Amino acid sequence: MVTSFPPPDQGMAGQEYAEGMAELVKAHLDHRRTWQDFDYCYPVISRRSKGVSLGVNLNPDKACNFDCVYCEVDRATPARRRDVDLDQMEREMEVLLELTRSGELFATSPFHTADPAQRRLNDLAFSGDGEPTTLPAFPRAVERLAALKRRLGLEDVKMVLITDASRLTAPPVVEGLALLMANQGEIWAKLDAGTEAYYREINRSQVPFARILDNLAATAARWPLVIQTLFLSWRGAGPDAEEVDAYLDRLRAIRAQGSLKAVQLYTVARPTPEPEARPLPAEDLDLLAARVAEAMPGVPVEVYYGPA
Repeated sequence: MVTSFPPPDQGMAGQEYAEGMAELVKAHLDHRRTWQDFDYCYPVISRRSKGVSLGVNLNPDKACNFDCVYCEVDRATPARRRDVDLDQMEREMEVLLELTRSGELFATSPFHTADPAQRRLNDLAFSGDGEPTTLPAFPRAVERLAALKRRLGLEDVKMVLITDASRLTAPPVVEGLALLMANQGEIWAKLDAGTEAYYREINRSQVPFARILDNLAATAARWPLVIQTLFLSWRGAGPDAEEVDAYLDRLRAIRAQGSLKAVQLYTVARPTPEPEARPLPAEDLDLLAARVAEAMPGVPVEVYYGPA
């Protein structure tokens, strides 16, 4: 089953889709990981969360073990701080939770532009200016926010880890994942390639591709995974047929080892430092989604288009 966000052409594509995106551009496209004077926590209206996602930036130093061509993180501007103070992180998140629950958040820009349906608190997301699991205190950060949820009576609010999958089997990370999954957790793991060569070209990481694949398979064997894949037009072209076939083989191999909760296909939605990293057209994403749905029967496939 393929689900598109927003829905594809149903008599309102083209200009109306662009107009709809324009109405939400402030809330959807403002994914800066800073908010007011906070150092770690920030609110966003997330298409993939389908509501308010309260982010946690565990990488304020902007260090990352990936260097994706589509990454919009401004690494040219010096980091404001490099440490992670868990006490401050917890205080910031508590403030954001109260502002969201009271509705005060939606009196501030750009959140006043959000549609009422998108004002629902969906999750607390570990998603920052780098790979969250590289923080040695990652398990303690998860533990702190899980305890905060319980204290505020928000046990049903999800906790999401958005990860490049490079450290999913490291013992401290597994400890953090166990805490996450015991507290309404979801693991959203990146897989942008099917071949080593394309992985090196798009993700530009020194982490071996085989390690990424092994980590995904091992984690899926223990917990359901959401696979996140960004397909883009890079240097004037999307992934070729051979690359797509290899990608589908990777998905099949991961599923053979465990459980996939969903596959999220998306494309560039915000400006990137690399001018040749461009959104993939909606019709191309639709074709790719159909291929994934055919290869992965029973796994929901979600499609998120670019800014049109």
